[in-house]
Amino acid sequence: MAGPGDAAEAVTDPDMVALFEDFLGKEETEEEMTISSGGTRPPPQPYHYLLRDTEQRGLCLHDGHLVATSLQGANAAQEEPISVVPNRHLERQRCPLILGIQGGTQALSCGTGPEPQLKLEDVGLMDLFLRGAEATPYTFYKTFGGSTHTFEAAAFPGLFLSTAPGPALAVAAPPAVTAFYLRRK
Repeated sequence: MAGPGDAAEAVTDPDMVALFEDFLGKEETEEEMTISSGGTRPPPQPYHYLLRDTEQRGLCLHDGHLVATSLQGANAAQEEPISVVPNRHLERQRCPLILGIQGGTQALSCGTGPEPQLKLEDVGLMDLFLRGAEATPYTFYKTFGGSTHTFEAAAFPGLFLSTAPGPALAVAAPPAVTAFYLRRK
């Protein structure tokens, strides 16, 4: 039986647990870290997802911007998969993800100015994974609510990815937050 303090806890997303383990290893106790051996393995690759809002609009690239649109029939091939890697320099429990497209060769950034400016930049997700705090403008905290996900900008707390203000993907404050469905590609 859940107590009153349990309501705010996020539901565990097994796919994200796998992503973080692939990139960062299991969260181990100090004793487990001492026992584990450091074998070599190939570097992990970004995970790829189809992202749909609750109106089942997918994302496609239009004039350098991600736009939410109904993708059915012949135009379904235009859907742009989202690539993700973890940001290893931010709190793992908050599920910090560096987001991008084009197989991880372009990253989604909120910018570094005083106001967020959502844009795509030609920087690889794996490069950002290695950079550290420099990756914060490209990072979004993913919250899993059982069937949908929200993405809060790490560099601009309280602002979330949204398709509500218009067709272009943007960051917005509640109540314009968009819940998304993720399907691993």
